[in-house]
Amino acid sequence: MLFLSTVTFAQEGVTSLGLVAGFVEPVQFYRASRAADKLTREATDGFKIGFRYETGLIKGFGVAMELNYGFAADVNSYAAVVGSSTLYKEKQDHYLHYLEIPVDWQYKFMIAKKTYLTVYTGPTLQVGLSNHYEVRQKLGDQIINEYRINVYEVDEDKDGIKDYNRLNVTWGVGLGFQYDRYFIRGGYDFGIMSIYKDPYFNVTADDGWNRKGRLDQWQIKLGIYLWDNK
Repeated sequence: MLFLSTVTFAQEGVTSLGLVAGFVEPVQFYRASRAADKLTREATDGFKIGFRYETGLIKGFGVAMELNYGFAADVNSYAAVVGSSTLYKEKQDHYLHYLEIPVDWQYKFMIAKKTYLTVYTGPTLQVGLSNHYEVRQKLGDQIINEYRINVYEVDEDKDGIKDYNRLNVTWGVGLGFQYDRYFIRGGYDFGIMSIYKDPYFNVTADDGWNRKGRLDQWQIKLGIYLWDNK
Protein backbone atom coordinates (compact mmCIF):
# COMPACT_ATOMS: atom_id res chain seq x y z
CA MET A 1 0.00 0.00 0.00
CA LEU A 2 2.88 2.36 0.78
CA PHE A 3 4.41 1.64 -2.63
CA LEU A 4 1.12 2.18 -4.45
CA SER A 5 0.57 5.46 -2.67
CA THR A 6 3.87 6.81 -4.10
CA VAL A 7 3.21 5.76 -7.73
CA THR A 8 2.49 8.54 -10.21
CA PHE A 9 0.89 7.62 -13.53
CA ALA A 10 2.28 8.77 -16.87
CA GLN A 11 0.67 11.99 -18.03
CA GLU A 12 -2.52 11.70 -20.03
CA GLY A 13 -2.63 13.26 -23.48
CA VAL A 14 1.15 13.51 -23.85
CA THR A 15 2.35 12.65 -27.37
CA SER A 16 6.04 11.87 -27.97
CA LEU A 17 8.18 11.22 -31.03
CA GLY A 18 11.58 9.62 -30.88
CA LEU A 19 14.26 7.33 -32.27
CA VAL A 20 15.04 3.71 -31.36
CA ALA A 21 17.96 1.38 -32.09
CA GLY A 22 19.02 -1.92 -30.63
CA PHE A 23 19.88 -5.60 -30.78
CA VAL A 24 17.56 -8.18 -32.31
CA GLU A 25 17.73 -11.97 -32.61
CA PRO A 26 15.21 -13.46 -35.07
CA VAL A 27 14.54 -17.08 -34.12
CA GLN A 28 13.12 -19.43 -36.75
CA PHE A 29 11.44 -22.69 -35.75
CA TYR A 30 10.67 -25.14 -38.54
CA ARG A 31 9.97 -28.79 -39.19
CA ALA A 32 13.03 -30.02 -41.04
CA SER A 33 11.51 -33.22 -42.43
CA ARG A 34 8.38 -35.31 -42.46
CA ALA A 35 9.78 -37.59 -39.77
CA ALA A 36 10.83 -34.75 -37.42
CA ASP A 37 8.94 -34.90 -34.12
CA LYS A 38 9.99 -31.43 -32.95
CA LEU A 39 10.82 -28.11 -34.57
CA THR A 40 14.41 -27.16 -35.41
CA ARG A 41 15.59 -23.85 -33.89
CA GLU A 42 17.77 -21.48 -35.95
CA ALA A 43 18.77 -18.03 -34.66
CA THR A 44 20.45 -15.06 -36.32
CA ASP A 45 21.85 -11.91 -34.68
CA GLY A 46 21.39 -8.36 -35.88
CA PHE A 47 20.11 -4.87 -35.17
CA LYS A 48 17.12 -2.62 -35.79
CA ILE A 49 16.67 1.12 -36.08
CA GLY A 50 13.58 3.25 -36.48
CA PHE A 51 11.11 5.92 -35.40
CA ARG A 52 8.75 5.82 -32.42
CA TYR A 53 5.37 7.46 -31.75
CA GLU A 54 3.77 7.27 -28.30
CA THR A 55 0.70 8.81 -26.69
CA GLY A 56 -0.77 8.60 -23.18
CA LEU A 57 -4.47 7.82 -22.91
CA ILE A 58 -5.75 7.48 -19.34
CA LYS A 59 -4.34 6.58 -15.92
CA GLY A 60 -0.95 5.47 -17.22
CA PHE A 61 -2.32 3.48 -20.14
CA GLY A 62 -1.22 4.42 -23.64
CA VAL A 63 -0.30 3.19 -27.08
CA ALA A 64 2.99 3.24 -28.99
CA MET A 65 3.87 2.56 -32.64
CA GLU A 66 7.19 2.21 -34.41
CA LEU A 67 8.47 1.91 -37.96
CA ASN A 68 11.71 -0.08 -37.91
CA TYR A 69 14.26 -1.48 -40.32
CA GLY A 70 15.83 -4.74 -39.19
CA PHE A 71 18.92 -6.62 -40.33
CA ALA A 72 20.28 -9.97 -39.16
CA ALA A 73 23.03 -12.31 -40.36
CA ASP A 74 24.84 -15.50 -39.50
CA VAL A 75 27.49 -17.82 -40.97
CA ASN A 76 27.38 -21.62 -41.17
CA SER A 77 30.40 -23.72 -42.19
CA TYR A 78 30.68 -27.40 -42.99
CA ALA A 79 33.67 -29.63 -43.67
CA ALA A 80 34.12 -33.29 -44.67
CA VAL A 81 36.88 -35.51 -46.02
CA VAL A 82 36.28 -36.72 -49.58
CA GLY A 83 38.14 -39.81 -50.72
CA SER A 84 41.32 -40.52 -48.81
CA SER A 85 42.52 -37.03 -47.97
CA THR A 86 40.77 -34.24 -49.94
CA LEU A 87 38.91 -31.77 -47.71
CA TYR A 88 35.49 -30.46 -48.81
CA LYS A 89 34.37 -27.17 -47.27
CA GLU A 90 31.08 -25.28 -47.56
CA LYS A 91 30.31 -21.82 -46.18
CA GLN A 92 26.82 -20.30 -46.02
CA ASP A 93 26.37 -16.58 -45.29
CA HIS A 94 22.75 -15.83 -44.36
CA TYR A 95 21.34 -12.27 -44.57
CA LEU A 96 17.87 -11.09 -43.53
CA HIS A 97 16.43 -7.59 -44.19
CA TYR A 98 12.92 -6.57 -43.13
CA LEU A 99 10.58 -3.74 -42.16
CA GLU A 100 8.25 -3.92 -39.19
CA ILE A 101 5.43 -1.98 -37.53
CA PRO A 102 4.91 -2.87 -33.86
CA VAL A 103 1.79 -1.57 -32.08
CA ASP A 104 2.07 -1.80 -28.29
CA TRP A 105 -0.53 -1.21 -25.60
CA GLN A 106 1.39 -0.13 -22.53
CA TYR A 107 1.07 0.83 -18.89
CA LYS A 108 3.61 3.40 -17.67
CA PHE A 109 4.03 4.70 -14.13
CA MET A 110 6.54 6.95 -12.38
CA ILE A 111 8.70 5.38 -9.63
CA ALA A 112 10.94 8.41 -8.98
CA LYS A 113 11.46 11.90 -10.38
CA LYS A 114 11.60 11.64 -14.20
CA THR A 115 11.88 7.84 -13.88
CA TYR A 116 9.27 5.42 -15.24
CA LEU A 117 8.63 1.71 -15.55
CA THR A 118 6.56 0.31 -18.44
CA VAL A 119 4.94 -3.01 -19.23
CA TYR A 120 3.64 -3.57 -22.75
CA THR A 121 2.11 -6.08 -25.14
CA GLY A 122 0.89 -6.02 -28.72
CA PRO A 123 1.20 -7.23 -32.32
CA THR A 124 3.91 -6.58 -34.89
CA LEU A 125 3.58 -6.77 -38.66
CA GLN A 126 6.81 -7.71 -40.45
CA VAL A 127 7.52 -7.56 -44.20
CA GLY A 128 10.58 -9.37 -45.52
CA LEU A 129 12.68 -7.33 -47.95
CA SER A 130 15.40 -9.91 -48.55
CA ASN A 131 16.23 -13.32 -47.11
CA HIS A 132 19.10 -14.98 -48.90
CA TYR A 133 22.06 -17.34 -48.58
CA GLU A 134 25.42 -16.87 -50.30
CA VAL A 135 27.04 -20.30 -50.62
CA ARG A 136 30.69 -21.10 -51.43
CA GLN A 137 31.93 -24.67 -51.90
CA LYS A 138 35.62 -25.64 -52.00
CA LEU A 139 37.41 -28.88 -52.68
CA GLY A 140 40.85 -28.59 -51.22
CA ASP A 141 42.02 -25.07 -52.07
CA GLN A 142 39.88 -24.81 -55.22
CA ILE A 143 36.48 -23.12 -55.35
CA ILE A 144 34.15 -25.52 -57.17
CA ASN A 145 30.83 -23.70 -56.85
CA GLU A 146 29.37 -20.36 -55.75
CA TYR A 147 25.68 -19.48 -55.79
CA ARG A 148 23.00 -17.35 -54.11
CA ILE A 149 19.62 -18.56 -52.84
CA ASN A 150 16.74 -16.11 -52.38
CA VAL A 151 14.54 -17.87 -49.81
CA TYR A 152 11.42 -15.99 -50.94
CA GLU A 153 11.80 -17.43 -54.46
CA VAL A 154 12.25 -21.08 -53.45
CA ASP A 155 9.68 -23.58 -54.77
CA GLU A 156 11.22 -26.86 -53.68
CA ASP A 157 8.46 -29.17 -54.87
CA LYS A 158 7.94 -27.27 -58.17
CA ASP A 159 4.19 -26.88 -57.71
CA GLY A 160 4.11 -23.20 -58.71
CA ILE A 161 3.65 -21.94 -55.13
CA LYS A 162 6.59 -20.20 -53.45
CA ASP A 163 7.49 -21.95 -50.20
CA TYR A 164 8.20 -19.00 -47.87
CA ASN A 165 6.04 -16.07 -46.81
CA ARG A 166 7.38 -12.49 -46.80
CA LEU A 167 4.71 -11.50 -44.26
CA ASN A 168 4.92 -12.38 -40.58
CA VAL A 169 2.77 -11.41 -37.59
CA THR A 170 4.03 -11.70 -34.01
CA TRP A 171 2.69 -10.92 -30.55
CA GLY A 172 5.14 -9.41 -28.11
CA VAL A 173 5.46 -8.85 -24.37
CA GLY A 174 8.11 -6.79 -22.62
CA LEU A 175 9.30 -4.32 -20.01
CA GLY A 176 10.72 -0.81 -20.25
CA PHE A 177 12.67 1.66 -18.13
CA GLN A 178 12.75 5.39 -18.82
CA TYR A 179 14.73 8.22 -17.30
CA ASP A 180 13.89 11.71 -18.54
CA ARG A 181 13.94 11.41 -22.37
CA TYR A 182 16.02 8.20 -22.51
CA PHE A 183 14.62 4.69 -22.37
CA ILE A 184 15.43 1.01 -22.75
CA ARG A 185 12.89 -1.67 -23.67
CA GLY A 186 13.27 -5.40 -24.00
CA GLY A 187 11.01 -8.31 -24.76
CA TYR A 188 10.10 -11.35 -26.83
CA ASP A 189 7.82 -11.61 -29.86
CA PHE A 190 6.02 -14.90 -30.55
CA GLY A 191 5.25 -15.73 -34.18
CA ILE A 192 1.49 -16.31 -34.60
CA MET A 193 1.39 -17.19 -38.30
CA SER A 194 3.21 -19.75 -40.43
CA ILE A 195 6.43 -18.77 -42.19
CA TYR A 196 5.32 -20.92 -45.14
CA LYS A 197 3.24 -19.62 -48.01
CA ASP A 198 3.04 -23.22 -49.29
CA PRO A 199 2.36 -25.33 -46.15
CA TYR A 200 2.36 -28.63 -48.05
CA PHE A 201 5.53 -30.14 -49.45
CA ASN A 202 5.14 -32.62 -52.32
CA VAL A 203 1.51 -33.10 -51.33
CA THR A 204 0.63 -34.93 -54.55
CA ALA A 205 3.09 -37.74 -53.81
CA ASP A 206 2.71 -40.60 -51.35
CA ASP A 207 5.33 -39.09 -49.05
CA GLY A 208 3.77 -35.61 -48.92
CA TRP A 209 3.89 -33.85 -45.54
CA ASN A 210 2.67 -30.70 -43.85
CA ARG A 211 5.27 -28.03 -43.17
CA LYS A 212 5.27 -26.28 -39.80
CA GLY A 213 7.19 -23.21 -38.71
CA ARG A 214 7.14 -19.76 -37.15
CA LEU A 215 9.47 -16.76 -36.74
CA ASP A 216 9.98 -15.25 -33.27
CA GLN A 217 12.41 -12.58 -32.08
CA TRP A 218 14.24 -11.37 -28.99
CA GLN A 219 14.96 -7.64 -28.85
CA ILE A 220 16.53 -4.96 -26.66
CA LYS A 221 16.08 -1.35 -27.79
CA LEU A 222 17.56 1.95 -26.64
CA GLY A 223 15.84 5.20 -27.51
CA ILE A 224 15.39 8.89 -26.98
CA TYR A 225 12.28 11.07 -27.17
CA LEU A 226 13.08 14.10 -29.33
CA TRP A 227 9.74 15.91 -29.10
CA ASP A 228 6.79 16.05 -26.71
CA ASN A 229 3.39 17.66 -27.17
CA LYS A 230 1.87 18.21 -23.73
